[in-house]
Amino acid sequence: MRRGLTLLVMVLLLAGCSSAPKRELPADELQDTRDGLQVETVWRASAGSGAHAPGDALGPVVVDGEVFVVDRRGRLSVFDLETGNRLWRMGIGSPVSAGPAVSDELIVVASREGKVIGVDRRNREVLWISGVTSEVLAMPLISSDTVIVQAADGRVFGLRTDTGSRRWIYDRSMPPLTLRGGADPRAVGSRILAGLPNGRIVALGRSDGRLLWEAQVGEPRGGSDLERMRDVARRFVIERGEIYAAAYQGEVVALGLQEGRSSWRRELSSTQGVAADGERVYVAESNGRLWALDRRTGAAIWRQDQTEGLQATAPMVLGDVVVFGDERGRLTWLDAQDGELLARTRHHRAGFSRHGAVANGDLIVLSDGGRLLRLSVSRP
Repeated sequence: MRRGLTLLVMVLLLAGCSSAPKRELPADELQDTRDGLQVETVWRASAGSGAHAPGDALGPVVVDGEVFVVDRRGRLSVFDLETGNRLWRMGIGSPVSAGPAVSDELIVVASREGKVIGVDRRNREVLWISGVTSEVLAMPLISSDTVIVQAADGRVFGLRTDTGSRRWIYDRSMPPLTLRGGADPRAVGSRILAGLPNGRIVALGRSDGRLLWEAQVGEPRGGSDLERMRDVARRFVIERGEIYAAAYQGEVVALGLQEGRSSWRRELSSTQGVAADGERVYVAESNGRLWALDRRTGAAIWRQDQTEGLQATAPMVLGDVVVFGDERGRLTWLDAQDGELLARTRHHRAGFSRHGAVANGDLIVLSDGGRLLRLSVSRP
C-alpha cells in the first residue's frame, strides 16, 4: 500500500503538469555555451544500462583511485579514475535501485524488492543477501561494522557488515504520501544521520540505533496529504560542524551536529538538496532556480533565475564553480561567488537525475542512460 501511494503522488504531480497550459519559462531560452568556462572531457565510459526510474539512487562512488557504479540490471563496474579504463565488472544477480556503498572490504547495493546485497570487494563474490521492509531509494552507507539502509517506508536499518543480519531498526510513523526517492544517510563518528519522509532529520547511535536527537526541516501545513508533504531532500551536507538540509515544500535549515538545534531557517522547497563550502550553502529549488545562502546566517547572497523550469540535480562545488545536471542531459556551470552563468554543456541525451562526485578537482557524473564521465574545468 505504501509503495502504491508513493507512486500515486508522482502520477498526480505529472498529471497536474500535463493538464496545465504550457507557459514559457526562463530555462526554455537557455543555450549551450562555454564562453565563461572551459569544460573538457577527460574520459567517458559506458557503465551499463543506467537508472530504471525516477527516484533510483544509482551514482558514482570514488574510493582509492577507483570509480564504482552499478546499473539497474545489477551489473557492478569499477573504472580507473585516471584513465577511465574498466578494471572489472560482475553481475549481482538481481536488479538494483540504490548503490553502491564501498568500504575497504565490502560493496553494498540494494533493490526495489527490498533486498540488500553485500559483495566482497577483493574476490568479487556475493557474501550475503539481507532484506528490509520496502524498496530502497536512498544510497546505502557503510560505517565501521554496520551497513545503514533506509527503506522507502521511512524505516532505517543497521545491518552487520560480515553477515548482513539485522543489528537494529529505527521505526517512526510516516505520512501517507511521499515523494519517490529518499535522503542519503550520513555518518559522523559514531552517529548516523538520516533524513526522513516526515520532514525530520534524526541522529542515531551507530551501534544500537538509539535516537539521540531529531529536528524538523519544515512543518507540515495544508488541508490535504499532498499539501502536507515535507520529504527531506535527497542530499544534505555537513560542513564545519553544521548540517545543512532542505525539504520539499519546507525549509532550508542549519542544524548543530551535536544536538540538532537550528541556527537559521529559510523557507525554500527542494527535492534534490544542497551543497556547501566555507562561505555559502547552495540550494537547487524545486522549480530549478539555484540559490546561494550565507552559511552563517541563511541570508540570500544570489539567486539564478535563468535556470527556472529545469529539473535540477543537487548542486556540486568545484572550487569557485557550482554545477548541476538536469533532465535534458546538460550541466549548468555557475560562478560560486555571484551566480553568473559561465557555461552550459550537453553530455548525454538520457539526462541526469542525481548529483555526481568530485575527485582530484574534477567532476565524475553518471547519466540516467549509463554514460560515465570525468570532466575538468578551467577559466579561459
